[in-house]
Amino acid sequence: DFILTSDPNAFQSLSYLTFQQKEMPGGGGGLFANAYVFRSTYSNTGPVEVWAHSSFGSVANAQPYAQLLADAMGKLPEFAREELDHVVLHTGDGNFFAEEKAENGFFVGYSQRINTRVSNHDLEESVFHESMHVALQTDHATSPGWIQAQQNDGSFITEYAEDNPTTEDQPESALFAYAVINYPGRLPAAVETAVNNMIPNRIAYLR
Repeated sequence: DFILTSDPNAFQSLSYLTFQQKEMPGGGGGLFANAYVFRSTYSNTGPVEVWAHSSFGSVANAQPYAQLLADAMGKLPEFAREELDHVVLHTGDGNFFAEEKAENGFFVGYSQRINTRVSNHDLEESVFHESMHVALQTDHATSPGWIQAQQNDGSFITEYAEDNPTTEDQPESALFAYAVINYPGRLPAAVETAVNNMIPNRIAYLR
């Protein structure tokens, strides 16, 4: 666990707003679809909407998943949540993905994948990863400072980051850096030592 259930959480409330047509990428049909629209509020940032696809069938079916995402977003760093306008939520077992370059940043999640993430205790980490795409990708992933940090470190924290250095290295590194910076001692000692040795310049950049 990089992020724990007991960590500080800015989430305050989730309310159902309306049922209306929204832009819902990742659903396998048309780009636009009807959605159950929820509004999640936080103590230190503005609200984030959750748009749950009509395939949920009812507000009652959609709300538990919207609640899980809203709660996980409450544990994000403020700067990351401030960049999120909404979340798109589908039924099914697709891979989470983010739209980094959207004017109104968002990521997309799926109900069955959320169930898996909850059972594996890594839903917060998945939400963190996708939110880092939204918050960091456009302005930082190809910035001179970040590229220099990558070169100076000379290694990647995961194979996924190494295979996708311009798209996945920053979110992957950010999760390890977040734990090391904010919760020293949380990761196993050998892992924390490896992180500090492998990506010190990226940690400094993200700090």
